[in-house]
Amino acid sequence: MSPWAQLTARVLLLTCAVISPLVSTQAQAQDQQQSEQQLSRLLDQIRKLKNTITGTLSQRDNAQQSLQEVEREIGKLAREQRQIEASYRGQQSKLQQLENRQRELNIQQQNQKALIAKQLRSAYMLGNESQLKMLLNQQDPNAVSRMMGYYDYFNKARRQQLENYRQTLVEIQELIPKVNSATLELAAQKTALDKQEQQLNAKKSDRANIVAQLDSKLANQKDSLSDLDRQRQELEGVLKALTEEITEIIIPESYLPFAKMRGKMAWPAAGKRLNNYGAPRQGSAVKWQGVQIAAQEGDTVKAIHNGRVVYADWLRGSGLLLILDHGGEYLSLYAHNQSLLRGEGEWVKAGEAIATVGNSGGRQQNGLYFEIRHKGKPTNPYRWCR
Repeated sequence: MSPWAQLTARVLLLTCAVISPLVSTQAQAQDQQQSEQQLSRLLDQIRKLKNTITGTLSQRDNAQQSLQEVEREIGKLAREQRQIEASYRGQQSKLQQLENRQRELNIQQQNQKALIAKQLRSAYMLGNESQLKMLLNQQDPNAVSRMMGYYDYFNKARRQQLENYRQTLVEIQELIPKVNSATLELAAQKTALDKQEQQLNAKKSDRANIVAQLDSKLANQKDSLSDLDRQRQELEGVLKALTEEITEIIIPESYLPFAKMRGKMAWPAAGKRLNNYGAPRQGSAVKWQGVQIAAQEGDTVKAIHNGRVVYADWLRGSGLLLILDHGGEYLSLYAHNQSLLRGEGEWVKAGEAIATVGNSGGRQQNGLYFEIRHKGKPTNPYRWCR
């Protein structure tokens, strides 16, 4: 290759090396901009959908509106309580660590104190004059050298022990205000937790009264089945709107497609499954399109797969409802929650906490209702979850 060709090749390589990162950076910026635009459209579509739902709800009786308000408030209080509890546990752990360290330092201080006292007694008994006589009495120069080395080592060790003791005292003094501060913070969080629990219990009492009113209106089987059918129709309306109107999300390349997870996903909550998919509900023509999972109030509800939250709000019959879009026209639905831990537009990963188990929507028993949809149609969760 001629010198001119070699120079040209080098220039081209250098140009590519400079341009390549720029192109990569520009591509990343475009992807980020596209993602932000998509999220903006998604949130706008969800807002319009919820406005329609709210408008429909305003035409209903006051009891349902009251139930919506009180269960939303319960969800807010329960979510805050969960956050305070997590902070309280963290503060407890911090205080425990500080107290453990304080005990270790106190023991270390006593041991160091005893060692220093022992060294001082030895030094006093030995004395400088005795040291000099012992050295003068040695006839062997090597022995004299060894004795001098011993005394030098002894003095250095004693100085080091005194310095260690001083550092231990300093650390103990620095630790005392930290322990006091952590103790006060823990007490403050305990007070906040107690207050939160009182507010939550008061709201639960209000809810019980509202649910009793609703139950009295549905005293006979016919009314109950009619209400059940209305609830199903409203949920279907939301799911249809989500399927038709919500922008199909762009799934990151690192995410395994939902369709390839058949039979491999964990159930969203630990507990006994109470019904078979497709079985009649309460002996009516309405069939189960999902699965009820028995669980305790406050238990964690987890996402079955990666996705984005496209609905997180209260809906008649479903209570506090969260819906995830997994791409490929797959949705998963989690209903009757006590609280919602993630908001609309947020990305979640498989196994992440998204809600807590409750009985919202006017239910008497705690538990999670779970569905999987493909192209708007229900599909059997038993085929997807192991």
